This record gives sequence, structure tokens and C-alpha cells, in this order.
Amino acid sequence: MRVILIRHAETDGNKLRYVGREDLPLNETGRQQVLGLVEALRNERIDTVLASPLARAISTVQPIAEQRNLTVDLRPGLMEVDYGSLQGNLKGEKPFSLRREYLDIPMPGGESLRDVWQRLQPVADEIFEAVLSRKTVAVAGHYWSNRMLAALLRGVAFKDAIGKGGYKPANASAYALEFSIVDGSLQVRDEAWLHGAPDDE
Repeated sequence: MRVILIRHAETDGNKLRYVGREDLPLNETGRQQVLGLVEALRNERIDTVLASPLARAISTVQPIAEQRNLTVDLRPGLMEVDYGSLQGNLKGEKPFSLRREYLDIPMPGGESLRDVWQRLQPVADEIFEAVLSRKTVAVAGHYWSNRMLAALLRGVAFKDAIGKGGYKPANASAYALEFSIVDGSLQVRDEAWLHGAPDDE
């Protein structure tokens, strides 16, 4: 019983701007990253594919679904944090800390990290149901949405989920959470990188 968390491949906005909900396509590097990701997951069993409706997430996971004759099921809850009026700002020119400044207070016209956490809860519940049915679920999301989702699936408290350590997905990375049933509930028994490496955005 497994969940594979996939962060979208690279776009021209990564590392430079607060992209958030901006619907950017993959760049050439990103398209090459997808080829490597598809090959790395070629022998992995995947029964269900969920994705953020943003183009960069769909483009990353679509070939993985097609390889298995699956459809990509879109979930708005998987979208990246909404930076509101801060979206598109260059990171070097107007740096800020989501953890310190927008943990519970939404960004102007956008979300807080707690908002992201709350909208991901129904997605996590859906994934738990699939895993209990012995399905392997691949989920294509974003840096912050994936971090929040991983914490929800682990049963970690919100304030522990946004710490500086732990799971930090690089572009086109794949991270597996292995589950077992203990006293009638799902618990993570193992975690491993299947492709890519940690990042700190």
C-alpha cells in the first residue's frame, strides 16, 4: 500500500518568482525531467493518478498515466499556495517567510499555509480510502501542497508540518510513502525517494 508524491517538473518561474497559481508550462529542462521521471517509475505499480489542475502538474504526470492506460483525475485541492498579490514577485527582490508571516494570516488576496492544510484534508481522506482498498496512488502537486499533504498522510500536526526539516521535493522528484494497517488504521511504515532529491525552495 503506497502513495507516490510527485512534484511537477521545472518551469521558467521556478527559483526566480513566487509562481503559486500562475499556470506556467514546463520549460525544456522540465520536459527532459519528465522523461527521466517516467523511466524511473516505469516498473512501479500505480493504480490511480491524481493531479493539481495546473498545467505543470498535469504535464508532469500525464505520461505516467498514459503508460498505464490511466486517466489523470484533477483535484483543485492539490493546487499550490495562492500568493495573492505577492504572486509573480521576484524572490530576491521581495523575500518573505511563509512560515513566519503567513502561517495563519492569509497573504493579501491569497491564502495562509493553514488554508492550504485545510483544503488538502479532503484529498488526504480520499487517498486514505484508496490505500485502504490496496491501491497505489500517484499524486502530482507542488512544493508546498506536497509538503502539507505528506504531513497529513503521516498524521503529523500542522505546526510540525511546516518545519525546516523533512520532505522537501525538488522538481520532478518522486517520494514514496509505504503504509501498513495497525489496529485498524493506516500508518506510514517506510519512506523513500524513488527519483530526484530533496530541495529547499
